[in-house]
Amino acid sequence: MSCAEDYTGNIHNTPEAFSLYLKGLAVLNNCLSHTDAAPHYFRGELEEFYTGFRDRVNFPALVQEAGEIRYTSGNADNAFKERESSFMIVQGYEDDNDYDQIYAAFDLCEKIGDEIIRRINADKHKADCMVVKDFSFEDVSAVCIQNVRERYAGIRYSFTTKTPFWNETDPNKWKDE
Repeated sequence: MSCAEDYTGNIHNTPEAFSLYLKGLAVLNNCLSHTDAAPHYFRGELEEFYTGFRDRVNFPALVQEAGEIRYTSGNADNAFKERESSFMIVQGYEDDNDYDQIYAAFDLCEKIGDEIIRRINADKHKADCMVVKDFSFEDVSAVCIQNVRERYAGIRYSFTTKTPFWNETDPNKWKDE
């Protein structure tokens, strides 16, 4: 299959669908090569990055953060669902005083993260990839982050996806009055 994996539903529809998609990308990416035996995909939050990950992290790692959802509309019949999402690519280093090593970690993380962004964009435009179609991918930004105490550095990517939000209710989800 040409997309990360064969998931039911669009990655924009639920947080779990997006998580499964990112995990699939971590499996397919040659630098990450996530497996159950050697996990390189984790769910976490930015706070955990700075306080220390609760799970053992294999480097490099893709760490998915929780997102935020907004519903916007120009009028009642023209609504959109906007999902702000973020993930970190993190790499460990050994020596606090070896800035070449620290910046090599940043470089690796940026290369992996940029490739993840490229893959989401590429999958979005593939007709046979049902999991990532019908949304816009906007406002991508990236920032370097570093935890000196734990000796890891990374790049945090954040972005917004936007898709139409249909206002019609599903009669099967409601009891008759």
